[in-house]
Amino acid sequence: MSRKNIWLVAGGVVLLGALWFFSLEPSDAGPWAVAQSVKPAVQVEGQAIEVYGLRDFRYDDAGQPTVERFRTESFSLDNLVGAWFGLSHFGPGGLAHSFISFEFDRNGERRYLVLSIEARRGPGQPYLPVRGMFRKYTKINILGTEQDVIGLRSHIAGERVLLYPLEGTPEGSKSYLLTMLEETNKLYEAPAFYNTVLDNCLTNLIEHAAIRDQISRADIKVLLPGRMDRITYALGITPDDLPFEETRELATVNPALTGIDDPRFSAAIRCK
Repeated sequence: MSRKNIWLVAGGVVLLGALWFFSLEPSDAGPWAVAQSVKPAVQVEGQAIEVYGLRDFRYDDAGQPTVERFRTESFSLDNLVGAWFGLSHFGPGGLAHSFISFEFDRNGERRYLVLSIEARRGPGQPYLPVRGMFRKYTKINILGTEQDVIGLRSHIAGERVLLYPLEGTPEGSKSYLLTMLEETNKLYEAPAFYNTVLDNCLTNLIEHAAIRDQISRADIKVLLPGRMDRITYALGITPDDLPFEETRELATVNPALTGIDDPRFSAAIRCK
């Protein structure tokens, strides 16, 4: 076969592969891992938020659910006082999961609503970053408690979890929360693919943030989310009044300070 024909054949294979790849359609057909089996939905009326399918699971030492709770919870935008940016390092070289926790204060009682954008998987199926580049996962916006979303990673999986307060106003947090809840409802209505590089736990958060134009999606700190706190530190989105490494140490969740079922879990992981 001539070199020209080899290139023609190779080009044809690439074209067929591309046509197949882009013909794939996301689907809500399961079965799904039980912790990702329910897609949450949200109803917003005025200042009132009703969350359906809020997750509050508990897990054994192997990370398998022992208590399975999806419930309906009510929040008020009037009580929203801020938000926290979380990073959970699950591998070397900056491999990490990012999430946002919204903080509410009702008469001195603090409550938290965590948004965790994840690759939806089948029972027993692990998350493999390479598979996530080839339309192997759909996307799910988990809305859950800190005991579940953070505790699973810090206390059960033994990951290094960082939790930073986001600088800004309650109005800014309110606007961001409403945008992310709108995206959650869109995902409830129609499935979408998760992509390790282009459409993942971090890029989704950036895409809807006020500072999105200040962050390059090609930055290695975005491609490897575990380094994203260096960007938020440099932009003053998270506290920058101390040296970075000291700030990072203060943000590290210490699982020895509290148990997952501690009513003061959220306060304890913030050393309050």
